[in-house]
Amino acid sequence: MIFPASFDARQGARAVAPRASGRIKTWFALLVVLLSARFAPAALGFEPFTVRDIRVEGVQRTDAGTVFNYLPIKVGDRVDDEKASAAVKALYATGFFRDVRLEVEGGVLVVIVQERPTISQIDIVGTKEFDKDTLRKALKDIGVVESRIFDRSALD
Repeated sequence: MIFPASFDARQGARAVAPRASGRIKTWFALLVVLLSARFAPAALGFEPFTVRDIRVEGVQRTDAGTVFNYLPIKVGDRVDDEKASAAVKALYATGFFRDVRLEVEGGVLVVIVQERPTISQIDIVGTKEFDKDTLRKALKDIGVVESRIFDRSALD
């Protein structure tokens, strides 16, 4: 049997454990740093700049004007990480988007959004205990209506 250089028969495996424990802590710390960098808000991380223009990408059903209305940044504003973070939060708060990112291209603020899905059709099938019109009214009362943005929490 081959023993590590730090092995002492009187201490057994305990002599090796502190070294392994230190490696585990190091790997864990590295993992935490990498994950926190991965999940940091997308708006952060660019140098302060003055907005020359604003471009919106990713809108399909939502009008770009709606994005401009909710965006707390206007052409001519000086934008830093704090303002960018507030802009991302404001757009998320609308409930229209599942993802919001900000990028800068030569003084142009690029707002990249991914819209949440909309309800295209509601089919009520297989119910005999409840009237379909009553169910449709109940769904409408909680905001589940055709052509509206789908909010799963409304069904909870």
